[in-house]
Parts: sequence; C-alpha cells; structure tokens
Amino acid sequence: MAVPGAGFVIESEWYWRIFEGNARFDDAPGTTAVRDFLAPLARLARDHFTLGDIAVDPDGDGVQFRVADQLVEIRCRGLRVDRFVEAINRALAAARLDVAFAIVESRRYELRGVLVPAQAPG
Repeated sequence: MAVPGAGFVIESEWYWRIFEGNARFDDAPGTTAVRDFLAPLARLARDHFTLGDIAVDPDGDGVQFRVADQLVEIRCRGLRVDRFVEAINRALAAARLDVAFAIVESRRYELRGVLVPAQAPG
C-alpha cells in the first residue's frame, strides 16, 4: 500500500541538520519527536492504519506510541534521526504493515515525511 501524493513537510531546521550531519534529537527530544514526526505521521496514516496513544515519557527523553496493537517505545535523547526512522519502520514491520516511513527531499531545501511501499527483504 502506498499513500500517493501524501506526506507532510518537516520543519526546515531538520533539512540543515540532516545535510550537515548533525541530525540528532537534543533539547526536549520527546516533545520534538512527537511534534515534528509522530503527530504528523499519525495524521498521514489515519486512513490506512492506527498510530495512536502517542506520549512523551515522563523524563522527556523518549516517546511511546502504538502501531496497530503494538506498543513502541523509543529513547530519543541523542538519537540520530535516521535511527529514529529505522525504529518507526521496525514497528511498522512488526505490525505486519506493508509500508515504510521515509524522509525525502521533495524540492530544494524541503523535506517531507512520506509513507512508501515496504521493500521485501532480499
């Protein structure tokens, strides 16, 4: 399943952080992960699968959420954004969903979060 033409614009600061090699969650990592990635992803996915019960951990360093019926917990402080995307994709695979989350450059200086068909291993 793909979500054609769908996606969400990612905060422009991430563009520069990614391309300068400094794309880590630092200040308020849980809140940042929810605001910049998980909440928009949940809206994008809502007609295709459930990504819900999103919460920032009490210490603010991580997040938890549900994909389908799978509970997912990710510690975000210092985590590179590519590792965060990998963790989301492991959760999508564990829930047996045929999609993956990706960050793509949609046009110059703009990144979008999108859902794409999952690649079969091998």
